[in-house]
Amino acid sequence: VGHTLFSHTSEIRTTRCTIGGSNVVLVDTPGSDDTTKTDQQILESISNWLNKSYKKSTLLSGILYFHRISDNRMAGTLLKNLGVFQKLCGDKALSHVVLVTTMWDEVEESVGNMRLEELEGNYWKMMIAQGSTTYRYVNTPESSRQLLSQVVKKKRCELRLQKQMADKSVKLQETDAGRELRS
Repeated sequence: VGHTLFSHTSEIRTTRCTIGGSNVVLVDTPGSDDTTKTDQQILESISNWLNKSYKKSTLLSGILYFHRISDNRMAGTLLKNLGVFQKLCGDKALSHVVLVTTMWDEVEESVGNMRLEELEGNYWKMMIAQGSTTYRYVNTPESSRQLLSQVVKKKRCELRLQKQMADKSVKLQETDAGRELRS
């Protein structure tokens, strides 16, 4: 994580590690609202990686969605990209999603708790009802280990985007995620 205003993850990067005795591959993707790439380019990059891995029978155990608790509103871009993320995953994979809140050290705890309640009760309500969980990341190695140990226990799953593109030969712009991005 950088300390400048420039996006630091411009390409998909993978890192191999061992967590609780399990061999794990962490996949870091560019986030939405990147400083150098459009959301369409980011979705193309993510879909290409997902489909290559899917064709090799590699499935994901979990998907981490990061949200800065320091954000004081859910602006249009955040809402749009949350919708794209939900469509990319699909209802069946939402139980593999962990909604991770970050930057707790940037806000008063009471403010962060209030924002988290609002996220859980409004913006993330449907995802939580479908089995997504939340996690308060506090920027420590132990917090990282706890978060990742939750994910490695999950059974692997396919995402809606993978099924649509690889199994049904749907072009990205015609997938649910692609249509959501253009809406």
